[in-house]
Amino acid sequence: MWVAAVARSVKRFYILWLYAVTLMAFAVASIHSTLEEDRLYAEAESRAAALAISIEDSVVSDFNAKHLSRIAKLVQRLRMQQRVLGLTLCPEVSQTPQERRILRSARPPVGFPRGAGWESLCRSPMARKSGAKNVDVHWTANDMKRQFLYYAHPVNVTSDSSNVSHATTLIVVYDISYLRGRWFQSFVRMLLLSWISGAAVLLLATAQLRTALKSQLRQIHQTVRSLVAGRPPLPVLPSELPPDLQPISKDMDKLVAKVLSLADFRTVHLSQEKDSTWLTSLRKSMKNRKLIVIANREPYIHQHAGAQVQVIRPASGLVTALEPILRQCGGLWIAHGSGSADVETADAQGEIAVPPSHPTYTLRRVWLTKEEEAGYYYGFANEGLWPLCHLAHTRPIFRLSDWNHYRAANQKFSDAVPESALGEDSLILVQDYHFALLPRMLKERKRKTADATAVSPKIGIFWHIPWPNPEAFGICPWNQELLRGMLGADVIGFHTQYHCNNFLETCNRYLEARIDWENFSVTMENHTTFVRAFPIGIDTTPVRSITEQEREQLKAHYGIKAEWVAVGVDRMDYTKGLLERVEAVERFLEKNPKYVGKFTFVQMGSPSRSNIAAYRTMVDELVAAVQRVNNRFTSRFSRTGYRPVILLPQHHDWTEIRYFYQLGDICLVTSLHDGMNLVAKEYVWCQRPDRGSLILSKFTGASRELTEAFIVNPYSIEEMADAIAASLMLPAEERERRMTALREKVQARNAYHWASDLISALIRKDDKVPTKPVDARVDSEHHANPPTLPSRNSPGEPLAPIENTPA
Repeated sequence: MWVAAVARSVKRFYILWLYAVTLMAFAVASIHSTLEEDRLYAEAESRAAALAISIEDSVVSDFNAKHLSRIAKLVQRLRMQQRVLGLTLCPEVSQTPQERRILRSARPPVGFPRGAGWESLCRSPMARKSGAKNVDVHWTANDMKRQFLYYAHPVNVTSDSSNVSHATTLIVVYDISYLRGRWFQSFVRMLLLSWISGAAVLLLATAQLRTALKSQLRQIHQTVRSLVAGRPPLPVLPSELPPDLQPISKDMDKLVAKVLSLADFRTVHLSQEKDSTWLTSLRKSMKNRKLIVIANREPYIHQHAGAQVQVIRPASGLVTALEPILRQCGGLWIAHGSGSADVETADAQGEIAVPPSHPTYTLRRVWLTKEEEAGYYYGFANEGLWPLCHLAHTRPIFRLSDWNHYRAANQKFSDAVPESALGEDSLILVQDYHFALLPRMLKERKRKTADATAVSPKIGIFWHIPWPNPEAFGICPWNQELLRGMLGADVIGFHTQYHCNNFLETCNRYLEARIDWENFSVTMENHTTFVRAFPIGIDTTPVRSITEQEREQLKAHYGIKAEWVAVGVDRMDYTKGLLERVEAVERFLEKNPKYVGKFTFVQMGSPSRSNIAAYRTMVDELVAAVQRVNNRFTSRFSRTGYRPVILLPQHHDWTEIRYFYQLGDICLVTSLHDGMNLVAKEYVWCQRPDRGSLILSKFTGASRELTEAFIVNPYSIEEMADAIAASLMLPAEERERRMTALREKVQARNAYHWASDLISALIRKDDKVPTKPVDARVDSEHHANPPTLPSRNSPGEPLAPIENTPA
């Protein structure tokens, strides 16, 4: 139906345009021919006046000398050359009685050629006006076939009888019939020219419309084919459409979003069913316990997009790992409602059923004031704990006001947990450094209830960032309160065993507690907390591989003009090593000039925590570094538009990122210090096994597992530059071997297994001795004497793993 509507719209456009072009051509031709006619008449009048003046002396002299034959010959020559029909000498028609007597004695007009009826011409009003007023006069006349121009010019001649000079009028007659032909030719010529010009504009507009229409129809065709084949389509690139066709594109986008949402649920369901062993085991172990996740980030954000409300899934490893579990098992997700449309889409309790297309669990939003968010999130959590736990060059800042907001926000989230959940054997998973005080608050809230002897919920907290050594953690003025808050949990999880070791050492340093290094537990106030390493994974739902044509299409979309492409996907964070990464690209091009014009690094940088000065400074420095590198290497390629570094500083959703990964022949993950960094695993999973290389910082948790990557020191620009060169020159067989091994590891320890292990550890808490990680002793020995790197503004801290121990 919509195809017929498009055809009718195009046909109507053509007809209207043809009418418009024709009317415009007639109007332009008419105006131009009228102006041309006036110009030709003026030109003829000028020639007549010039001729009359030029022959005046000769004609008068010959007339006075009675040499009329000379005048006849002159007229004959003029008739042959300048379209002159003839001329006559008329006596002045006087007004006074004396002049009338002279007129009676004057002879009649003398005309050339003879016998052409010149008397009547001399008696015409215009001829008499010229003689009477002694001025030049011109006029035109027509017969059935021809058009004439008469030009009257006053002269003085000598009378025959009295030999007295008196006034006479010299009249020159022109044949201007040719002007009609000139006018018609001008009209037709301008009509054709205008119509052809309009038609050319029509053709150009049609070609542009056809190109845009074909592009959009091709995208729709590819989208439909992908949906029919059961594959998620590529993100539709923006294209300009006429207003009549824009509703079609919008409706198609809605259809794709709906189908993708349903297909995503079905794909996740089928993917999990394929690995039914752990899923069945998890469900049996949970025994219908209610699962509650508490995180700062919500899995679905509602934002105003003009007059509509848009649902956004944030690019978060936490969401990737836990949200599918809640989809399958149901439960409650408690998070900070930060979206601009979050309030209006939730009910009075701040709850909304999610996912929007197929609700299976509940999202409860906690509302924070601007002051609370500034103090709890931007202040204590991200200006204090974040730089404290990372090996960063930014000094942690701890303010009493921020600490108070942090405690208040933790209390708000504690109050958001339903009372019923505290009186049953539910499972509560607290996520990350935003809620260090929350486990203890939940335990104290349980003890204050009337039925304190009832079954208590199992509480676990997972720390997604590194845990520093005891000396570094001692910088925090409230280190004991944070530790006590975390030890209210039954299980504490970290990404690596090294972070577990640091945590136990920190507890041993600052608390009166019993540390059990055999079982990796901390007992304080008759409560035992187990500390375990749970390396987080990603969602391993299959990702469609793009074709070469689609790859070139995406390269054009991002403005990539190079053959080889390296990619990076990070938040704009000073711990991600973005400045060092750009410097490494610059050094690589210095050492390998043959790749200038053939290699481009594209960095997706999601804006993050722009309220904090350290982040704004880092972004400014990054933009300046990108401009410097581009200015240095683009002088020889200014016409082609080549850029060695492309920065994309905006938010990107997973639908776009998963195909962006496949553009990269190389992926750079060079964090200065990181907990796990799931970008490395996402790239490995999205990229084809026969294409791609991963360059990975040794200071990420992922380097403990992904040992087939190029492991580098992100502080060494030379080492990273050499790794880029080595990955580009890697033989195809070796590249495929590495990527295949990496994919197997990513699939073996995906997000669902991480969540399952974490939940299972909570369930097994009743056994008092959960299974101990097999690599605990190895990892402990591995980091017995870790190297340190002094920071500019903060004490030194042991780095993350240096060597690679297979996972």
